Formats: sequence, C-alpha cells, structure tokens
Amino acid sequence: MAVLFVFVACAAKAPAPVPVAFQITMRHIDYMKEVKPLLDKRCAVCHSCYNSPCQLKLDSFEGADRGATKRAVYNASRLRSMDPTRLFTDAQSTNEWRQKEFFSVTDSKASCGLNDSIMIELLSHKMKNPKSVGEYRSEADDLTCAESSEELGGYLEKHPNRGMPFGFPPLKQEEFDIVAGWLVQGARGPDAAQQEMLITPKASDALEIKQWEAFLNQEDAKHAMTARYLYEHLFLAHIKFGTPTNEYYELFRSKTPPGKPIDLIATVRPYDDPGAPRVYYRFRKIYSTIVHKDPYGI
Repeated sequence: MAVLFVFVACAAKAPAPVPVAFQITMRHIDYMKEVKPLLDKRCAVCHSCYNSPCQLKLDSFEGADRGATKRAVYNASRLRSMDPTRLFTDAQSTNEWRQKEFFSVTDSKASCGLNDSIMIELLSHKMKNPKSVGEYRSEADDLTCAESSEELGGYLEKHPNRGMPFGFPPLKQEEFDIVAGWLVQGARGPDAAQQEMLITPKASDALEIKQWEAFLNQEDAKHAMTARYLYEHLFLAHIKFGTPTNEYYELFRSKTPPGKPIDLIATVRPYDDPGAPRVYYRFRKIYSTIVHKDPYGI
C-alpha cells in the first residue's frame, strides 16, 4: 500500500510544538467506518459532556466540527448566566458556532498547506510523552483551551504530560495514523448516504413516532395538557420505543407540525415561553454516542 510521509506542522515561531513526522496511507479514510469507532473507543469517555475541556465533544462529527471554546460552563464567580451551548440545539451550523466563540480543533493554520491542527498536536505530544506523572486528576479543571499552535506550544512546554488522551495511554501508532490521515484529508464527516442513515428512524420506530406525535398534538385541552406534562418531564430524556432497534430519541417543541421540516424551539427550560402561537411536539433521533455517565436513558 502506498504511503506518504507528511510533516504535521510547518516551521513556526516558538513556542509552537516541534513538527512531527508520521505516515499516512494514500487511501481515503472513512469517518463513519474508521474514525468514529476510534473516537468512541479512545475519546468519547471524556469528550461527551460539559466536563471535557473547552466543551469539545467528540461523540459525533458535529461536535468535532464545532470544536472548542474558552468559555467555561462551570464558573462559580460568574454573576450572570451564559448563553446555552447545547449541540444540535443552540446553533445549527459551523458558522453559527463560530459566532458563539467556538474555534476549530481540526483545521490547519500552517501556511505550507499541511496539517498542524490542535487535535493532531495534542495526540502526537502524548505519544512522545506517554506518562502522566504528577498531572492526572479525575476532575482536572485547568486543561488547555489553546486556540492556536503557538498558544498550545506554550501550554505543553509548561505541562509536558498533558497531551491527549489525558490520563490514559497514548494512541497506538495505527490509531494515530488513522486520525492523522483523516485530518490531512480535510477532517470530513459522513457522506450524504451515511448522514441520511444516521438521522432517519428505522421503520418500526417511525411508526411509533407517527402514532405518538398524532396523540401529543391533538388540539383539545385534555390532550394539550397531557402533552405538555409529558414534555416537561421528558425534557432531558433519551427515549427508546418498545422496538428492537436500540435507537434513542428526544422529545422537543417545534413551530412546525408533524410531516414538515423541523423548526426547533430552543428554550433553556421546558416551561419557558416558546415565543410561538402554537407548538408541536416532535421526536428527533439521537445519533451521537450515548455514554454510561449520561443518566437520562428511558
């Protein structure tokens, strides 16, 4: 199989990390078949909730594409609440997340056209410094939110044992090669067919959804009150129907009725004013990886 030797980072001013050489295959690396299983195995245990540094979520492509932010979710000194940053809810595109101060961890800023992304620098640094002596804490709150190679270089120079995965063994060489090749090839997500499969419920679940949405969106006062009660109590739930699919869904409010494209009403609390004359209760498939520390499976 043909291989290409690539330098991860071009020459940069100190304290940017020293360029790292590695091998990647010339073949196309498929996100769904190769990258996502690896991220689920090695990254999602930490990067699937707000406990992860910089709100970086790697349990779906949308999270990896959104990237990270320096805005801390947990800040006891904050006098005012921050705007929510719920993935799939509070912004619907990469550009919208950039406007909310999220920055890419997969893009390269190297002028020579190679990849010096934050992700690859952290992974390669851990491979060169595999031990976490004196650094690992289960609830570390001072990990990096570096926005550039220069900033990251200074951080790693000060904390040489804080590469990723933090507190765990480094990626194996073959695992690193997959992620590195994916990044060099543009860090692309699922193709159109794969994305359609991700978001589309199986036939048995689709039937359940149709029946439940018909029940919840009846206009009489009795059904309207029942629907609101169920919605408010299932606001954070991962819902599974009595089918063999083992797929989960969320119940949400939309400005559009069943059968129409979703127009999500993104309130912070389930009882907040929706700002619409009529709301419809809809189901949406959850296709990000669900981890055991998430308590809302129903």
